[in-house]
Amino acid sequence: MSRQATGKGLHKSSMSDLPLNPDCFLCDYKNHNVLHCAAHETIERINAGKDFTIFPRGKHLVTAGVKAEGFFFIKSGLVRSYVQLASGKEQTLRLSGPGDWVGFRDCISDSISHHNVVAVEDTHACYITGALIDALVKDDSNFQKEVFRQMAKEWREMEEHVVSLGTKQVHEKLAEILIVLDNAQGRKNHVELKVTRDVLATFIGTKTETLVRALSDLKAREFISVDKNRIDILNRDALYSLSKIA
Repeated sequence: MSRQATGKGLHKSSMSDLPLNPDCFLCDYKNHNVLHCAAHETIERINAGKDFTIFPRGKHLVTAGVKAEGFFFIKSGLVRSYVQLASGKEQTLRLSGPGDWVGFRDCISDSISHHNVVAVEDTHACYITGALIDALVKDDSNFQKEVFRQMAKEWREMEEHVVSLGTKQVHEKLAEILIVLDNAQGRKNHVELKVTRDVLATFIGTKTETLVRALSDLKAREFISVDKNRIDILNRDALYSLSKIA
């Protein structure tokens, strides 16, 4: 397990009040269905074999071009997956929060990582090696089904993002990403922007000035209010309708 892959070597001060290896049996994220389908022995093996790391904001979990030897399960926080374009600009592919599996596709395909993943805010993550996953898939058919489900989930999300970029207007894409961010931050009807407006613009495939105008338009419609890096959702139903989320 490489230093780059596990994030080892990070400062330990923020770990003082956290277990070094959180118990999988106490993990209750709604979209983390392994606990509901895998054998008890499988969970015990994950418990014994996983690593736990805290990534401070700005720290990379995954670096493009490096062999993917495992993947991360996000316990808390928010991470951004992106690719570096030939122009030097970044194209955001996905924002992932609690319950999401990150770097899983490249790990399962036994390939190099095809994109970067960086912590948008302080993030707690469990790391599971590809070797452990391979062994569990062979020994537990129910866990194998969960692996397939996660693969399908990631493919579907990427397809939906491509469709969104190609067919939706800026206001529709902005409404969609605000709902996604609010969901990732606990559905509190307000979003703390952990990324710059430049980065947010790359996620919806537009220029920063166009994004700023769209934010102003949604504010004028009283769908949202904006105060520096905080966006309060005033009319969630209107945002949801505008986003055209299926």
